Amino acid sequence: MGKCWEEKCTKCGLCCHEKAVYGRNLVIDLDSWCEFFDPATKQCTVYAKRFVQCARCKKMTRLKAMFATYLPDSCGYVGWARHNHLRFAKRRFIRYIHSKTCPPEDSDDPLYDAFRA
Repeated sequence: MGKCWEEKCTKCGLCCHEKAVYGRNLVIDLDSWCEFFDPATKQCTVYAKRFVQCARCKKMTRLKAMFATYLPDSCGYVGWARHNHLRFAKRRFIRYIHSKTCPPEDSDDPLYDAFRA
């Protein structure tokens, strides 16, 4: 996979944020991201060496685009898979949270609590 494959990326930066899957919910914490993510540009500051410098960074493959349940529908790779009728992952409800900047005062929400610890 080369340049053409990487051009499918919409540069949304969501893959660089902490996320968790709870049943049919995909929770993305907008206040928690990889140490190499620049929130101003939504770009990786070590993109060329990201797989060496960041153990959490995983290469996007066609199989992940087809089956990974932690990718939002807005992902360009997911869009490619859907367009080609190759997306087989369950659809999830996306929930964006702000664990640091907007914590609720009295949260009984287990999806929020998972990121607070």
